[in-house]
Amino acid sequence: MNRLLKISLLLFFFALCGGAMVATYRAQERTPPPATRELYSIVNQQLAAFRTADFDSAYRRAAAGVQQKFSRAQFEFMIRRDFSPMTEAERVEFGAIGVEGASAMVQVFLMAPDGAVRGFLYSFTAERDGWKIDGVQRLGPQPARHLPGLRL
Repeated sequence: MNRLLKISLLLFFFALCGGAMVATYRAQERTPPPATRELYSIVNQQLAAFRTADFDSAYRRAAAGVQQKFSRAQFEFMIRRDFSPMTEAERVEFGAIGVEGASAMVQVFLMAPDGAVRGFLYSFTAERDGWKIDGVQRLGPQPARHLPGLRL
């Protein structure tokens, strides 16, 4: 393969990568920020589905990346094993929200029947059919307190 052909292929590859980068940036730029109540509603719908053991409904609120990583059965097993406090929450309160392009984060505080407060950080991503949950991370221990939030 001659030197000119190698240089041409390399330049074509960099131009292709640059074009993909610009297209991704513009797509994220066009994503309208979600209404706060929309993110709250998604969390509340998934928590309600967990409480009634409707894991099909809860799974539909998960982002495509989560659904590619976990089957429906694996998703249920993970929730029951690692996130059982979500299936027992009596009340929920929302904290800080951050939105950047096609991503959002929401702090969620759940009160368990024993009065313990557990914090979680939900991450969302914008998909063609709306905002979806693409991750949940436990926050550190939360002080026991009366949460004035929504009773579930």
